[in-house]
Amino acid sequence: MRTFGNLLAFSPELWLLGGAIVVFVLARFTSGAATTSVALITIVLAFFALATQFKQTLTILDGAFVLDGYAIVVDVVVLAATALVLLAGSADILPGETPSPALPGFVVLATLGAMLAASAAEMVALFVGLELLAVNLYILAGLARRGPGASIAGFGYLTAGAASSGLLLYGLALLFGLTGETRLSVAGQVLAAGAPNQAAVMLTLSLLLGGFALRMGLLPARWWTRGFEVGVPLRVIMFIESVGVVTAVAVFGRLAATTFSGTHIAYPAVIAGVAAVAMTAGNLLALTQTSVRRLVAYSTIAQAGFALAAFTNLKGNGITALLVFLVALALTSVGVFSAVIAYARSVHSDAIRDLAGMSRYSPRLAIALAVALLSLAGLPPVAGFFGKLLVLQATVSGGYTWLAVVGAVNIVLGALGYLRVVRIIFVDPPVFEVTPARLGRGIQTALGLATAGTVFMGLLLGPLYAAATYGRNALIH
Repeated sequence: MRTFGNLLAFSPELWLLGGAIVVFVLARFTSGAATTSVALITIVLAFFALATQFKQTLTILDGAFVLDGYAIVVDVVVLAATALVLLAGSADILPGETPSPALPGFVVLATLGAMLAASAAEMVALFVGLELLAVNLYILAGLARRGPGASIAGFGYLTAGAASSGLLLYGLALLFGLTGETRLSVAGQVLAAGAPNQAAVMLTLSLLLGGFALRMGLLPARWWTRGFEVGVPLRVIMFIESVGVVTAVAVFGRLAATTFSGTHIAYPAVIAGVAAVAMTAGNLLALTQTSVRRLVAYSTIAQAGFALAAFTNLKGNGITALLVFLVALALTSVGVFSAVIAYARSVHSDAIRDLAGMSRYSPRLAIALAVALLSLAGLPPVAGFFGKLLVLQATVSGGYTWLAVVGAVNIVLGALGYLRVVRIIFVDPPVFEVTPARLGRGIQTALGLATAGTVFMGLLLGPLYAAATYGRNALIH
């Protein structure tokens, strides 16, 4: 159904837009707690609107957007992660700090951009969706800045985002110039019918990969935003590392699968090389960190590298593995940052050495953080293990056994860093006496749901794998 009349298919996005407007109006008259509640209600309404569209494919605005199984799976992950971030974020407020009541509105608008980008099947729609997400992330980083170096860090993040937008726009312009089409699927058909090994097609892929690499937080983006993880509150970093990174990987997955998977260029080799460098560099950098937030921020580079490894087998089970991995990544990111936020209220620090004695003073927080770290490392039996296992299987099936070996080595390398933190939590004697802080229901709910999801999606992989297969079948016809 390709018509302008089916705008009701945008009902989840319309709920988000309306909710954001309400939040901005209320922000002039009320506190951040009220606007956060409105934002949460908006996310729930958007999810119910999305639930009415399961198991059907809708073509919107003459093919500019496609709500298919792939977009639905990504949208569910994005909405769930946003809700958990809003619940946990209320605890990340320092004494005497007055958070902007408009902040939840920008979170909702960023979620709207993420959902539009996930459904985009046309170049202009894709770019607009990504920019709506990116602009609101910049605003969040600026509004919630904390500390004297925050402005510089925020400017560095804006610079990296501008570079990403430039590379993406240049790459999309080249793709249009080569094919004369703006619809991704039609452009892919034109490229597949062309001569093999075209240098221009490889340049297009390189530009798009570079642009998305900056969005995913791959090197050298972290060095450009040096200090970002310190100058910006954890609740904003949690949103960027979950919703922002997951959306960037998912959108690149649609773009690569519909546009480049049928070409004769060696796109898997290029992506495999970037994936190997990213996961190795990310784990090595994470091993040297003394702060939990920087440890997790650098480990996201390695996680994004693992996600890229699934792109070496787009025609096979790579997309299925990618979707399972993204679910695990979103839950794990929310879980680890929520635990750090909760414990930081007691010790006023996120240094790894200050986690000593956490199991004595806050045993439930210690268990939740340990589960999240095990999932980041890719150790059994939690969701992260099965996500990485499926990605490694996809690389082997795609003929890139060497990349699977690199991935296995990186799992061991990452485990060394994460298990060191777990040892400090459960074995090392406390550095000082800690008085456990009283946590609100919001962060307790977010932490409990993220931990339960990480455990049960690892133990009960069947439903998650079936949903991921449904999304893959919708994308790969």
